[in-house]
Amino acid sequence: MKLFNGFGVIDIKINEYEKGLVWNENDEFINQGWRELKEKIKNTHGGIGIIAADFDELLRFWELHQFSQPERRRAHFAKIVENAKSDEDIELLTEILSIILIKPWKTNLQAGWFIYYLRKGKDLELLDVERACRVLNELWDIHKEAAKVLMFTLNDFVWEDNRVNELLEETKLLRKELRHIVNPAKVFISYSRIDKNIALQLCRRLKDYALEVWIDTEDILPGEDWKIKIRQTLEESEFVIVCFSEQSIIQAGYFQEELKIISELMHSRSQGSLFCIPISLDQFDRAITPKGFDEKHMIDLDEDMDNCITRINKTIVKYRHSPGIAIEN
Repeated sequence: MKLFNGFGVIDIKINEYEKGLVWNENDEFINQGWRELKEKIKNTHGGIGIIAADFDELLRFWELHQFSQPERRRAHFAKIVENAKSDEDIELLTEILSIILIKPWKTNLQAGWFIYYLRKGKDLELLDVERACRVLNELWDIHKEAAKVLMFTLNDFVWEDNRVNELLEETKLLRKELRHIVNPAKVFISYSRIDKNIALQLCRRLKDYALEVWIDTEDILPGEDWKIKIRQTLEESEFVIVCFSEQSIIQAGYFQEELKIISELMHSRSQGSLFCIPISLDQFDRAITPKGFDEKHMIDLDEDMDNCITRINKTIVKYRHSPGIAIEN
């Protein structure tokens, strides 16, 4: 079985190692605490891989499991890790979780249960959102793609009628990048028809950052009044990326009308409620930049698209104005 550990892929032959670190020779749960288990992990060759496979099995849903039913096994997991709270413990939990995340581009339910069963309270009846956030933040540092997949996975986990990832996001303990996955920024791409191909490429690249990107070519449905839809979407957006090229500026078309709407919204709404990010698609005399956009710093897309995309996302993360997202001034 191939397991992803955040740094590469390792082989774990789950059916060939001894009873692991969780069960005894009679296939019964070992009565042990976190401190004892942690010592076993340190003193066992391949201990991290073995405990990851153990936890994977505890959290997996197998209706006819040979040991016990899913809820009992997950409760046992919650009990084992109840006192794993120090910084060192969080690092160890995260390393174990990163190994459990098999093929991080796919949904992984065991990893979701891992977060779900980080519990606290006398009877472990409460979701430990603070510890869950610490583990997720640490996972982001180990492997960003795995952390993204886990956040999407948690969208299907519900705690007392609330989605787990929304409960985590509300604490504001999650790092901003993870909070944006739960509550993505609404981004509008404004462009001229002559720049359609590059605008579509930009749109697809930005969606990789878990942004809610809107572009008319893909998001206006057949039969909709496109002018009304464009204005409505602009009014609902938090960020607008305006794609300037020499031809789009000097050539008459609806792009100029769109710029008027954007300028109007930037001035009529509360300050910062529509954040404009202008980018240049080619080299042109900045003196021809339309009024209202000429004083804003412009990113050159034609120089390095990867760098441009990274800087756009960095700007959105910093200046995000959304419920539940801390605004960094």
